[in-house]
Amino acid sequence: MTIILRPEQERLLLQAIDSGLAHTADEALDQALDALRLRLPRSAAAQVRTPQEIRAWLDDLAALSDRIPPRPGESFSREMIYQGHA
Repeated sequence: MTIILRPEQERLLLQAIDSGLAHTADEALDQALDALRLRLPRSAAAQVRTPQEIRAWLDDLAALSDRIPPRPGESFSREMIYQGHA
């Protein structure tokens, strides 16, 4: 996709970089898109994920995996769950 910025849009990006809000124009655009994503309806926002966001989510999930308890052994059954509830 090619995007042609109007002069005022380009100035705003440069101001964001000059003020330290972003290091590059790409970073400033990412921040602006994140702000738009927050304003999307929840169902639409849930469908819009960048590859970086997906990678970060998977990394977070992997970091938590050591806290997930192991699956119970064979002594665990459906009947045990419902014992006494019949």
